[in-house]
Order: sequence, then structure tokens, then C-alpha cells
Amino acid sequence: MKKMTGFTIIECIMALLITAITLMLAGWGMTALTNSERHSLDHPVDWYVFLKEMEADSHHFVLRHVSGTAVRVYSPRTGLNYTLQGRRVMYLTAVERGGYLPLLDGIQGKAYRFTQLPGQRVLVEVTRENGERLAGIIQFYQE
Repeated sequence: MKKMTGFTIIECIMALLITAITLMLAGWGMTALTNSERHSLDHPVDWYVFLKEMEADSHHFVLRHVSGTAVRVYSPRTGLNYTLQGRRVMYLTAVERGGYLPLLDGIQGKAYRFTQLPGQRVLVEVTRENGERLAGIIQFYQE
């Protein structure tokens, strides 16, 4: 009689079970990594977009006045005065016409501050809802 070699059904089931658990753990790890990367990249990107939007040549904002909670600018392109302020969202309002343009969200209450620097520069300090503190300088155009 010939001895048959091969795997038993129990060995096959155990190999499939170990493979399934390994793949499941790898999937969870990839999902967690993707989500953490997305959250860590979203905030800095919208922060830099906000700073660049305020310095954009298409607006050509000229600094008029800075208080701790608001910045007043003028755009010679549109001939309008604007105010940059916020609560949980940093927004730009057209003073004479009303309406607003949201520029940066996720701000912790009124946790932001504007400080005028020499020249046409303003230091913007913001605390995000997740506790992240950001600071940047906006360079406005000369009149």
C-alpha cells in the first residue's frame, strides 16, 4: 500500500485563517494610515492657500488698518474696502456691499490675532479646533 502525502483539511483551514487575519490587519493599518495622512495634510494646505490668497496679485490688497481681531484692506482692482475677520471661520467681507468669502475654517472660537509689523506686513496667529497653532505673515501691496 502506498502512503499518500499532502495536507489535511485542518492544515488548509488554519493556513486560510492565518492569511485572512493577516490581510484584514493590513487593510485596517492602511485605512488608518490614509486617514492620518489626509488629516495632517489638510490643515497646512488650507493655511498656506489662505496666506497666498491674501497676497494674490489678482486682488492687490493694500493694508488700511489692523486691530487685534480684524484687518481692513483696500483693493484698487475692485475699488472696494474689505475686512478680514472671523469666529470659527476666517472670512473676508466687502464693507460697502455686504456678503462674505470664507477663507479658512476650523478655528477654535475666536482664537486668532492680527499684529501689524513694519512695512505692509501683518502677523496672523490662529489656533485650530484640534489645538494646532499656526502663524504666518501676510505681505500686502504698497499703495
